[in-house]
Amino acid sequence: MKNLNKPIPPSDFDGYFFKVKDGSQLFVYEYIPVENYKTTIFIISGITGINHNSEKDIIEQLSNKENRVVVIHPRGTGYSDGKRGDISKFSDFINDYIEIITKDKDYHSKQNKIILYGHSMSTAVLLAIADKIVNVGGAILVNPTYIMKKAKGMTPSFGQYLKYIWYFIFEKHKPIVNMAGDPTSIENEDDKKESASRLNDQLLVKYFSMYYMTQSRKLMNTMIDYGKNAKYPLLLIYGMMDNIVDKRGCDMIFKEWGNENKQYILIEKGSHGKSTVKLANDIINKWIKLIY
Repeated sequence: MKNLNKPIPPSDFDGYFFKVKDGSQLFVYEYIPVENYKTTIFIISGITGINHNSEKDIIEQLSNKENRVVVIHPRGTGYSDGKRGDISKFSDFINDYIEIITKDKDYHSKQNKIILYGHSMSTAVLLAIADKIVNVGGAILVNPTYIMKKAKGMTPSFGQYLKYIWYFIFEKHKPIVNMAGDPTSIENEDDKKESASRLNDQLLVKYFSMYYMTQSRKLMNTMIDYGKNAKYPLLLIYGMMDNIVDKRGCDMIFKEWGNENKQYILIEKGSHGKSTVKLANDIINKWIKLIY
């Protein structure tokens, strides 16, 4: 139950480091396909982080050869500073994103629209960020985790729950919860392969403290409230073969969304992972152009 140390970026790495208020250096990668791009899309990731190299397919899909795409390694993940699997104040995780986005070169631009993209747990992070910034042109939420299913390979056993309770009481800042799950128990083949490929990825974090987990759950519980306050357009996408996220939560988010400019798409053969995003490619690109 030990996370890998922060990897050292290769000498020819793409990207740059952004110093946030407390002096931490956070890694930022940007994909610019053309000089006169139309929109900047920020890919928001959850507490496990993101590997911008292995997500190149999603980055290029969202870019569609005409949009700039920005990926941030959150503190404590990837090439960014911070303790792996724990954090002193959960608000720092959200505030880092807000600081980087609001200081981005396109944030105050009248020519470029800002779109936030989130998948799974990162949709909750996205909503918390969007609630604190002004210039949000739209949000893409894929399989948002407001209500969860009991999933093989992902749902803790009774014994694990007892262990987590002990750690929450006595060592709540010790990374103990395996967020990677057991890929061999995942039923969907696409999700199984995707999960297995993430197991030993140095840019991702595997074990998390009970403090981090409980704060993340509290954040997910606020998704409806943030959605009610939303003043920006929404594209909500749900994969009907998702074995982790319950569709009822997506229905509730869409129903309560505060902006009437909203679209809800069901992908029949979409799973919890990338398959839903890839199958929704044309829908996403069309939506981005419409809100522009």
